[in-house]
Amino acid sequence: MAIRLRYRSPSGETRLWTVREILQGKPIDRPIHPMLVHFPIAFSFGVLGLDVLSRLGRFPAAPPAATWLILLALLGYVVAGITGLADRSGMPAGGKVRRMATRHAFVQTSFAAILAVHLAVRWSERNAGESEVLWIVLGAIAALVVSVGADIGGRMVYKIGWRP
Repeated sequence: MAIRLRYRSPSGETRLWTVREILQGKPIDRPIHPMLVHFPIAFSFGVLGLDVLSRLGRFPAAPPAATWLILLALLGYVVAGITGLADRSGMPAGGKVRRMATRHAFVQTSFAAILAVHLAVRWSERNAGESEVLWIVLGAIAALVVSVGADIGGRMVYKIGWRP
């Protein structure tokens, strides 16, 4: 897999890639968004697992680790979201896949909002030795919402067959 810095059109014209084309992964002939979405999903489930582990096993390092995983999940959401918006911009307006992409973006933005609330709620007690029940509830809601959003994204690719 080679990274091509310039684009050669069918007419023979050579130009640099646009930012949108780079975010869509065109220089490497692979979509970027699917490579990045796994991180916020995994971090979200990691947060839930660490908080449950903290309550069940008296694992004092779990709550601070979970707090940092929330920050990483939010960062991953931003990066994956930017590439997802670049992919969405290449979809035909008014089509079924564009509507699904909008729904997918809405659900995933809701996920990020839940994570932000979760982070705000726990930040002042991020070094607590045991997770609060509210943290576990927020983590479970975030994991459920991100799963719904991932399912919508997966259906766009595997059921409808959309490729950026």
